[in-house]
Amino acid sequence: MARQSRRRPQLIAEPSELVALATRFSKLPRIGFDTEAASYHRYVDRVYLVQLSSDDETALVDPLAITDLGPLAKLLADRAIEIVFHDADYDLRILDRDYGFRATNLFDTRIAAQLAGEPSVGLRSILEKYFRVRLDKKYQRADWSRRPLTPEMIAYASDDTRYLPALRDKLATRLTELGRLEWALEEFQRLEGIRWTQPRGNDEDAYLRIKGAKSLGSRQRAVLRALYAWRESTARTLDRAPFRVLGGMSLVEIARAAPTRLDQLSGLSRVPSTVVRRYGQPMLAAVKKGLSLPAKDLPRLQRAGRPEPDHRYDQRIERLKRLRDRRAREIGMEPGLLCPNGTLQVVARAMPASEAQLEATQDLRRWQRQLLGDQEILAALSGA
Repeated sequence: MARQSRRRPQLIAEPSELVALATRFSKLPRIGFDTEAASYHRYVDRVYLVQLSSDDETALVDPLAITDLGPLAKLLADRAIEIVFHDADYDLRILDRDYGFRATNLFDTRIAAQLAGEPSVGLRSILEKYFRVRLDKKYQRADWSRRPLTPEMIAYASDDTRYLPALRDKLATRLTELGRLEWALEEFQRLEGIRWTQPRGNDEDAYLRIKGAKSLGSRQRAVLRALYAWRESTARTLDRAPFRVLGGMSLVEIARAAPTRLDQLSGLSRVPSTVVRRYGQPMLAAVKKGLSLPAKDLPRLQRAGRPEPDHRYDQRIERLKRLRDRRAREIGMEPGLLCPNGTLQVVARAMPASEAQLEATQDLRRWQRQLLGDQEILAALSGA
């Protein structure tokens, strides 16, 4: 079992408590770290809970009660402290977005589990294997913006970090035995550069990313665009995730049928009666807006021209894949983990002709080059 005691986690809702916690944790060699957001429920997502664990204690910090989380920023930036996440990517992005926090000296147990060859790298599976602990994931999509937190939610959030320090040690030992710890350390170092980037979906063509949108006629797409704008406005006003107002498939069904009366809207299978009662009139107004749009203003799909076939590029990709797949079989690793196809495509397009150029190729790791061999990669590119 993991070493941490099962004592109750501390809920931190006062600035003085946070300062005291940060002072204690600043003397530790490593800290388990996690965040909870509410994108499944809220239109405007943010960090709603921060969990920290040492070997001996777990604390939950409430950002709704404490506006200044500066003491946490110091912990994350302290290179003397190893910050242990499980699947750090999104946590690092929202910490950067909401607070401008940057983490250093990272250890990601999900990446470590992948490189250790674990068949399943979810936290629940890993903890069950290494500690015989079975996590209850029923609160995975809980609304973390709600207060007060229930005892069950507190227990769930605590377990997300409670075992991370001990799990870090288990996986580091396994990677050392396999001779793969350096691979993981290179991946962890790259995590330090992760920053928030605006996701796709806030542009004027976001409605086209709804499944089925591109199969509609131009007039139907105009209706869908108007419905999408209504849904975004409504979700923003309610601070509710857009799909919780009305799902994308429902929007497509309305756009395809283009109802002009409430009874027609009510007859659509994907539109709940509760939604019709609450939003029927504004939805019909959106349909009318799309139907009345002048023909010259109807949305038109921009068809990307097909690139000219490049047989030499295709051959380079195939040779690189054969090299990658052969090495993967030799070390018993999934080919896509050793070197994803996207990375091979970057290499094939860049066409490095020397080891120096290969070293400068974006996305290609040192450990991947060592496994594949610089000369072998260059030979695959040239067809030698």
